Amino acid sequence: MLDCETMKRLLQRVLIGVFLAPLFGFAQDSQSVAEIFEAETAEHRIGGRGPVYTNLGQEHFAVACEIVVGSDGKVVSAQTSGGFISDLTPLCKTWLYKPFERNGQRVVARIRESLTILPIGELPEAHIPFPEIHDWNSLRITLSRSGCYGMCSTYEVEIHGDGTVLYNGQGYVGTTGKQKMHISHASLVKLVDTFRAADYFSLASGYASGVTDMPTYVTSISFDGVSKSVLDYVGRAAGMPTGVSDVESAIDRLSGAYRLIERK
Repeated sequence: MLDCETMKRLLQRVLIGVFLAPLFGFAQDSQSVAEIFEAETAEHRIGGRGPVYTNLGQEHFAVACEIVVGSDGKVVSAQTSGGFISDLTPLCKTWLYKPFERNGQRVVARIRESLTILPIGELPEAHIPFPEIHDWNSLRITLSRSGCYGMCSTYEVEIHGDGTVLYNGQGYVGTTGKQKMHISHASLVKLVDTFRAADYFSLASGYASGVTDMPTYVTSISFDGVSKSVLDYVGRAAGMPTGVSDVESAIDRLSGAYRLIERK
């Protein structure tokens, strides 16, 4: 049988373990996030990073985005700063990266990106052909619609090349919460054709109008190691082609999300 002094020492060790273990765990988690600098970040980017074009005048400025990238190369979280008229965080969340590594192991990475904001008059005329899809299993299409100063439907849709549809209704929709659905390959082909008809890879990374309290829409498509995203903040008023709105509507319709969005 243990004496009182031994019992006391054991109890102290248990209490120390209870209180310090979370702290040690936090330290290990913090150390597991690698801080990545610009040169390495540039080597790992998949797709472009702007600029975003606006009708706000002739000023040029930049918006910083602090990003945490998961070990799979997808953005886990993002936070923007700079006071831009539209929230650019949903755009940053669509970006993809080749996984970062340390000592031969994939790691979670913290990086810093910057989005340049330019007047729409400086948008260059360029055509980038829409690539053919070789590996349909690599296909990933997303749409997010944010809230506004009012009752704007807020939700996210993610579509995979095997036909899986992931829906997350957040506010002012008929169905809130997460839902999983499935669509046919024929619907996927129609959806990709809508992106192709919009000349999607030739578009700017974003179009933003100088109005306030409106929703932000962001679409993206990635496959075969290529990726493209487009932000729409009342974009038609800032020179955005109509094809972007066609893509947004097609995602709602062909994914089946419209049934969950509609409010009774």
